[in-house]
Amino acid sequence: MLNPAQTAEAISGSMEHKAHTPMMSVVFLAIMAGAAIAMGDIFWAHSTVGMAEKQSIGMANFIGGITFSCGLMMVVFYGGHLFTSSVLSGVSAYDGKVGIEKTIAYWVVVWVCNFIGGALIAYMYYYSGLPFKFDAYILKHFVPSGIVKVTDPFHELFIRGIFCNVFVCMSIWTATSESNLSGKFFAIMWMIGAFVACSMEHCVANMFIITEAIIAKAHYIAAAGGDLDAVAKMLHVSVDGLKELTWGNFLWKNLLPVTLGNIVGGLFFVGLVGFMANKFDMKKNA
Repeated sequence: MLNPAQTAEAISGSMEHKAHTPMMSVVFLAIMAGAAIAMGDIFWAHSTVGMAEKQSIGMANFIGGITFSCGLMMVVFYGGHLFTSSVLSGVSAYDGKVGIEKTIAYWVVVWVCNFIGGALIAYMYYYSGLPFKFDAYILKHFVPSGIVKVTDPFHELFIRGIFCNVFVCMSIWTATSESNLSGKFFAIMWMIGAFVACSMEHCVANMFIITEAIIAKAHYIAAAGGDLDAVAKMLHVSVDGLKELTWGNFLWKNLLPVTLGNIVGGLFFVGLVGFMANKFDMKKNA
């Protein structure tokens, strides 16, 4: 196991490598990462069907968090480029290994390609018929979840985004320090499970969840012949809430504050603090 200073050096070197990866590889691996997180969301949704209503909300949150963690495991063990962990490349920029312009360009490409991957899985999932299982329990629950995510206050979403990416980047930091597979597995499982169980906000997970919510909304409106009141009554939401669930609100009222929060949480609260705190020991190891 690496000590904190060695881990900080390893993170800097790893993120430098990621930022310098050929663009075509970044595109494919970022799409894969967005898809992997979406598939973790699917595992979470299917694993908690009816659990909150029939057993306990806390247990549903716990099981959902643990199951969702498989998404990040897929990313880490396959070598994907995920926006929330890729913000750690800012450490390499601070260390002078990567230019700030290249770092920001890398973030933009990864964010966009994560969105492509997540949205692609959302449409594939809908047309697979899987969300219609259990009397369409899963599809119905995406709509109220999406409404909450686009109507909660900016500052709350921003702070939840900070909390979320502290857990995500700490899981990457800890997994990097571990040399064996089981150590990496548990580092990812517990920390990712924590942010999901606590309802924190992950921009890439939301790329799937809210896309699926918009798809579900369109499905139920079409089925009801355009009657929003009937859809609202069936899904136990308000008509105003349904009207708020749009692509524009998705981007500006959710992804904007959550993405900014993820950057602050991952880069500043974990990456730069960890790097600067261990700078002295890193110099001694050099």
